[in-house]
Amino acid sequence: MSNKNLIRFLFIFCAVSIINASLSTYPTVNLNSLKKVFDTAKPYSDLSNAFYSIRGLDLLGEKVPQASQTETCNFIKTKVDKASLESIYFGLSLASSIPNCQLPVADYQAAITAGASSTNVADLYYYTLIAKLQKLPVDSKKISQSVLAGLKADNSILNQGYSLHIASQLTENQKQFFDSIEDILDQADEVDKKYLQYEGGVGTTSLILEGIFSLSEVVKQFPAKFDAQRLTKFVNYLSSKRFPTNVKSAFFLLRISLKLSDNQFKIPLVLNRLSPISVSSSQPNVIVSLTNIVGAAVRQTQFVVEADSAKSQKTNGAALISAKKPFTSTSSEGTTYQLKLVEQPASADFYTVVVNVIPKSPTEKRFFLVDNKVEVKVTALVNVVDAQVGVADRDQSAPKLTKLEENAQLKEKLDADQQSKFYLRFGIKEKSKGSLVEAHQTFVRFSDVKSGREIVFLAQATSGNQYTAEIDFATNAKNFRHRSGVYSVELLVSDSLIENPVAWKIAEIKLQFIEDQSSAVQTDKASLYAKKPEIKHLFRQPEPTPPAALSNLFTILCLIPAVLLFILWAKIGFNFSRFSFSLSAIAFHLSLAAIFGLFYCYWIKLNMFQTLRYLALLGFVALFSGNSLLKGLAASNKEKKN
Repeated sequence: MSNKNLIRFLFIFCAVSIINASLSTYPTVNLNSLKKVFDTAKPYSDLSNAFYSIRGLDLLGEKVPQASQTETCNFIKTKVDKASLESIYFGLSLASSIPNCQLPVADYQAAITAGASSTNVADLYYYTLIAKLQKLPVDSKKISQSVLAGLKADNSILNQGYSLHIASQLTENQKQFFDSIEDILDQADEVDKKYLQYEGGVGTTSLILEGIFSLSEVVKQFPAKFDAQRLTKFVNYLSSKRFPTNVKSAFFLLRISLKLSDNQFKIPLVLNRLSPISVSSSQPNVIVSLTNIVGAAVRQTQFVVEADSAKSQKTNGAALISAKKPFTSTSSEGTTYQLKLVEQPASADFYTVVVNVIPKSPTEKRFFLVDNKVEVKVTALVNVVDAQVGVADRDQSAPKLTKLEENAQLKEKLDADQQSKFYLRFGIKEKSKGSLVEAHQTFVRFSDVKSGREIVFLAQATSGNQYTAEIDFATNAKNFRHRSGVYSVELLVSDSLIENPVAWKIAEIKLQFIEDQSSAVQTDKASLYAKKPEIKHLFRQPEPTPPAALSNLFTILCLIPAVLLFILWAKIGFNFSRFSFSLSAIAFHLSLAAIFGLFYCYWIKLNMFQTLRYLALLGFVALFSGNSLLKGLAASNKEKKN
C-alpha cells in the first residue's frame, strides 16, 4: 500500500491534532494587519476616518506622502465642523502632522472658548487635547470641577475613561480621579474567567486602559488593585480582538498595545513556542520566543529564562526535568531561547513546561508573562513485537498461529472460507525503553488484490498492552460482499506520540465465500452509481361523484324553505308600517345584509381568518345599531299604550 493512501485513510486525525497543537501559541497583536485596516480607509470619506487612519499610520512610522500632503490638507480644511470640538481636534491634530498645513484657528475660537466652560465630559476631553496641541493655558481647578459635575449628570464608563485622560493633562486635583480607578476596574465585565472588557468593545476598553496608565505616570503611582492577573485578562481580550474591522477600533487597539509595550509600571510579555510540539531523543530541543504583545523584542532590559518544571499532563505522571534549567539565548536581540529538554530516554506523553522569566536587573519589576506555560509532547520510536497470525475453524478454541518476523510477510498464502476465522496477535514496544505501550489506532486492513477494495477491522487491546484481532468471515461476509479472491492483509499502527507509524503487510489470504444471489450483495461498483429506474408516484383516485339527479334533489330541498317564505309573504302580506327610517334602523338592516353577503363570500373565496376579521367589524355595527333600533321600538310601543 502507498504512503499516500495510508495517510489519507488512517493518519488524518493524528495530523490534524499535531497541526492544531503546533499552532497553539499565544496570539500577539499583528501590526501589519492593523496597517492594512488603516490603508483600507483610503480614500477618506470623512474627517473621523482620516484622523484614525493617518494618526494610526503615524504611530507605525508612516507619514503622509509628500505628493498627497496638499490634497490631504485641503480635505481637512473643508471637513472641519467649526461647532464640534471633536472635529476641531481631529483637524488640528492632522494639520500638525502635515508640513505647512495651517488651519484657520481663529474660526474655531468660539467653540474652543465654549468648551472651556462646558460640563459635557466628552467636550472637556477634546478641549484639553486641543489646549495641549495649541499650548493654551488650562485652568486645572475649573476643569476638574466641570468634569466632576459632568460625571454626576452622566457617569457612563466612557465618560469615566475620558475623565482619566483629562486628569492626566491637569497640573492639580488629579488625586480624586486616580482614586476612582479602582471603582472603574470593578466595572469591567469578566467573560469565561479569562477576559476582562468594558461595554463599548475594544475602543472603550483601550481608551480606559490607556487613561489609567497615563494618569498613573502623572501621579507616579500605579493602582494596587491593577495587578498582573487582572491586566492579563485585559491583554487576553485585546489579543482576541487583534483583527478589528473598523479603523477606529484599530487605532485605539494600536495605541494601548504600544502603551502596554513601553510604560513605567507593568509590561506584559508573551512566550511562544517556535519549535514543533514534538521533542524526542533525536530532536531534544524546545525553542521559545519572548516578546511584548506586539511581537517585538523587549529592548528595555535583558532576561534570564528558565524552565521551572516539565511535568506530564497525566495525574502522577513523569517529569522531564528534576530541577530548574535555564534556556540559552540564541538571538542578539534577546527574543529567542533554546533548551535541551530531553537528555535521556523519556516516556512518550504530553508535557507542560512552566517557564519563569527573571529580569537581570534586580530593580526591574515591570515585566510579567501573560502565559508561562508551553505545551510539548515527547514522541517515541516503536516496533511491533510478538506478532502471530493464522486461520482456523470458527469453533476451534485454541487456533494454531504462526509467529512473524519483524516487518516480514508470511511466506505461505493463507486459505480461508466462510466457516473460518482470521487471528492476529501482537504487542507494541517502545524502542528506547523496551516497554510495551498503547496506541490509539490499531487496524487490520484487507485489500482485494484484484479490485483494490478495502475492508478495515479494529484490533482490540487486551490485558498487558497486548492486541488481538479475530475476524469471523461468516458474520463479516457482507463486508466483503461475498466476493471470493486473494486479499492482502496489512497491520496499521499509529498514535500522536509515535514517531514512526507502522504499515506492515503481514500476509496474503485466499478467501472463498458462498455465493449470495441477492442483488444488494452482488452489486458491483458500476451498478451502485448507475442510473436508477424512474420513481412514478401513484395518487389515489378521486371518490365517484353522486348522480346529477340526486344532487338536484338536495338542491331543491335546500330551496324549499325560501320558497315557503315567499308563499307565506304573498298570502299574509308585507308589513312596513313599523319600519322606521332612522339611522339605527338603516344601519342595522344594511349590516345584517352585509353579514349574509359575507357568508356568501366565505363560501366562494374568503378563508376563515379573513371572514372573522370582517365579521367582527360588521357584528360591532349590527350590535349597537340593533340595540338602538330595539330601544326605539320599545319607546314607540310605550307611547302608543299611554
